Amino acid sequence: MKIALFLNNLDEEYQISVYRGIRTETESLGIGIICVQDEMFTVNKASLFSSKDFIGVDGVLILSSVLMHKGDFTADFAEFFKNPQNKFDCPVVSIGLQLPYFPSIIVKSRDSMEKLMEHLIVFHKYRKFLYIGGPENHHDNIVRESIFRQMIKAADCEEIIANGEFTAVSGIALMRNYLMSHRDLPDVVVAANDTIAFGIQEALHTYGKTCAVTGFDDTTKAQMEVFSLTTVRQPFGKMGQQAVRTLRDMILGKEVPKVVSIDSTFIIRTSCGCEKRAEETKPLMPRLLEMQYNAMNSEDFLLNVSLLGQSLTAVSSLEEIISHLQYFLTGLNIGTFYLLLYQKPAFAPMKKGILAFQRVNDKDSFDFSHLSYDKKQTVGVVGNIVFLRDFFGTIAGVEHQRGKNSISGWTIYHLRSGAEYLGLIVYSAADTVHSHCCSAAIFIANTVKRLQIAETEQERLKKLEEEVAFRTRDLVATHKKLEEEAKRRLEVEAEVLRISELERQRFSMDLHDDICQRLAGISMFCKGLASGIGAELLLPELSEMVDETLRRTRQYAHESFPVELDTFGLNEALSSLCHSISKQCVCRCSYKWLVPLPSPLSRTQELNVYRIIQEALNNVVKHSKAKKASVDISREENHLVVRVQDNGIGDARLNLLETTTAPVQPNNKCHSGFGIRSMQYRAHQLGANYHIASSETGTLIEIKIPV
Repeated sequence: MKIALFLNNLDEEYQISVYRGIRTETESLGIGIICVQDEMFTVNKASLFSSKDFIGVDGVLILSSVLMHKGDFTADFAEFFKNPQNKFDCPVVSIGLQLPYFPSIIVKSRDSMEKLMEHLIVFHKYRKFLYIGGPENHHDNIVRESIFRQMIKAADCEEIIANGEFTAVSGIALMRNYLMSHRDLPDVVVAANDTIAFGIQEALHTYGKTCAVTGFDDTTKAQMEVFSLTTVRQPFGKMGQQAVRTLRDMILGKEVPKVVSIDSTFIIRTSCGCEKRAEETKPLMPRLLEMQYNAMNSEDFLLNVSLLGQSLTAVSSLEEIISHLQYFLTGLNIGTFYLLLYQKPAFAPMKKGILAFQRVNDKDSFDFSHLSYDKKQTVGVVGNIVFLRDFFGTIAGVEHQRGKNSISGWTIYHLRSGAEYLGLIVYSAADTVHSHCCSAAIFIANTVKRLQIAETEQERLKKLEEEVAFRTRDLVATHKKLEEEAKRRLEVEAEVLRISELERQRFSMDLHDDICQRLAGISMFCKGLASGIGAELLLPELSEMVDETLRRTRQYAHESFPVELDTFGLNEALSSLCHSISKQCVCRCSYKWLVPLPSPLSRTQELNVYRIIQEALNNVVKHSKAKKASVDISREENHLVVRVQDNGIGDARLNLLETTTAPVQPNNKCHSGFGIRSMQYRAHQLGANYHIASSETGTLIEIKIPV
């Protein structure tokens, strides 16, 4: 049989005393016990004492007085278990606080608290009271404070109440606040527990003041002569023992009472103003000698904890933790210890972790090599991922080989950073070192979290550097492209200027070689007429020359800018162009417009399309020796497609020209005259795909304009 005890931390006497009573009873009954510390939980099926699933226990003890001290949480807890689906799959016993749906072990403190107040009011005749309590919504504080108020009211005494925490520091702070804000001391200070009372006595001593002080719990420190604290003794050990017996009976299927109450005892000592009783200290001598021995050892233990904390602040890797941890464990005489870390932080205890370090029978082994969060490992020994259920089963097997029936006296401490679980430590140690182990666990958790943050930052920095390098390469490539584009633009601009110059030059040559020559001929005819040559011979020819010159002039003007384009649109302008080619040349040019009107092109786009077709037909007339040519305008998906085709002799060198949307390259070594380069440039201006294919059966020029 194996059970688990869930509590806060074994770092103060109340929890240690209850745990000591539980462990004593489990050892006498042959029951295995695992104590689980620092497991934060909420009222949720998935996170409520989730460690019990992998430690594999038959029953659970809850020290509810420290885990569920808030009244609202206790109410939510009760409401949660009204749903049958939320029932635990094993028996549960509550210690210190009565919980619905669970058998509870509680202490009857009302009678003892009333006796303490009666002693102060009736025997000592105190009239001015100061009550320093724990949290206002803590169950124990509510009970003690309510009795205090009732007794004060019945006796018509003066009261002042201050609430804080169940700690000595809180007692010191609240007592100091009172001393600084009040001129007169109270007759007596009633503390909600012994730890607060010790803080109150410390504050009074610091200010050189004295007054009566009482506590509640009767810890070992309260029994010492230097404190001699009047208090109420809570039977911590009996609570733990009774809880174990109740849980055992539940596991065996026996009926158990819903509530088991254990009486407390009012203890009178000198702190309330009574005289010393010699017989009080005699039975405590063996216990006091033990405390003295433990106090002497505690100084060395505290030094070890301090050294561990100082050393861990300087480590820069998980491996460096080990040497300091080994020294600490040796100093506390801990022979068995395990450190398991999760692959990544979680908001609840995980089912598997990496066994980073173990000390078994004073023999150490460790391995941090697999603590990379992106690797998967097989179940194995140190350094590999282990399933925690298998791990605790292995521990039980080791205990059995050592002659023990089950795990006994093992403690789990969850390593946490805020709400994140980082891993856990499992160890077996004497009661006197539990508080030091808790401190060490906090140091280890903080160090692990710090290193994880550092590793995350390094990974982030590495990714950032890679991203910067990638972006730099991208920027360099983009810059290079921009430089190339700028260079190409300069070349294109130069080509445009050259083409413009060539157009002007061609127009000038046409005027000089054609129109001017014809005008010169007309002038000669006119001079002949003036000199008396027969008019009947010269006038008909002169008239014909004037008509031809006029026709040629109109043609050059039309080629310079097609008036039809502005007047009638692209369709009519192209139709007129093709008709003119057919009329003037031996090449017959057909024309098809297969695009819905109006034209989807802008005026500038229409002009460029017209010039491309005009230049293509000029090349057909001048170079191809074609008998037929065709111009087709159609729509294909999101493109306007222009095709100019002839059945001429072709020129294979045209196939080597660029046929993309890139601008024409002035330094292109392929065969390309002025007209071809002009068409390429205009296609680029249109953002069109330009394609030319030529063979001995003819030439095809195709442009696809996005619309």
